[in-house]
Amino acid sequence: MFGFKHFRKGLLFALVAVFFGSIVTVTLRYLFTTGENPLNISAWILLLAAVPWLFLFHKHNKAFTKLSLKNILLLLFIGIAGSVGVNYMQSLALANTSAINFAFLYRTIIVFTIIFAWLFLNEKLTWRKCLLVVIILVGSYLITTDGSTFSLSAGDIYTLIMAAAAAFISNILIKHTMSKMHPDLSGSVTSLVACLSLVILAYTSNVFSIPQHFVFVCLASVCYFALIMLRNRAYVLSTASFVTMIFGLTPLFVTILSVIFLHETIEFIEIIGGILILTSAFFAEKYRV
Repeated sequence: MFGFKHFRKGLLFALVAVFFGSIVTVTLRYLFTTGENPLNISAWILLLAAVPWLFLFHKHNKAFTKLSLKNILLLLFIGIAGSVGVNYMQSLALANTSAINFAFLYRTIIVFTIIFAWLFLNEKLTWRKCLLVVIILVGSYLITTDGSTFSLSAGDIYTLIMAAAAAFISNILIKHTMSKMHPDLSGSVTSLVACLSLVILAYTSNVFSIPQHFVFVCLASVCYFALIMLRNRAYVLSTASFVTMIFGLTPLFVTILSVIFLHETIEFIEIIGGILILTSAFFAEKYRV
């Protein structure tokens, strides 16, 4: 058993980020079961989070003016692509599947991240990483399919698209920006650009309106803001693959919260899959993947 003093700072930041991300997932699923529009909710979550991001951007605005044009364009690309590929896809996925299924199927991000990190960040593709990937995917399969025939629903397809986009945008490109600037500067610029992108998309699609369950939207927005800040700090201290492995704990938190607040259920074979994923995440820390 790992003692607290043995956990690296990167692991601590990643774990807390996982918890806040799980709250976002469960809250979004609840909102969509009440009939809220996915695009509108995505836009409002980013819009509310823009307030603290504006404060942080103002704090680092001098550093922003010193960035190269290449890095500024990279931040703009991350914000625009992430708004649709990550934020909006997450909402579409959770509008079409349970929070538990989404959380486990989204773990396919591990495959994309390790491959992209190998291709673009020159991180070694070790046998331990490959083994952990296999174990987590087996666990995800047991959770998603209950051990039966594999088939993809609309929610599954949206989740896989989000996983691929997040692997490249969040885990590779954002990881790259951490070596060029303060994590709060990267987070503020990309989040503000993403906010503007989704608000414009929602407005032009005639779905932008004040949500009926505004309090829950505020909760999701606050947790989303905390998730981005903590994840970016984890990237500074750890490899992209390591942070992604620790995010493999997300289904555990989501399952607990979903059973309590959404009354979702989980079968015995799904519990086995969850144990596999949980164990793999801790092995990622032990072997310092």
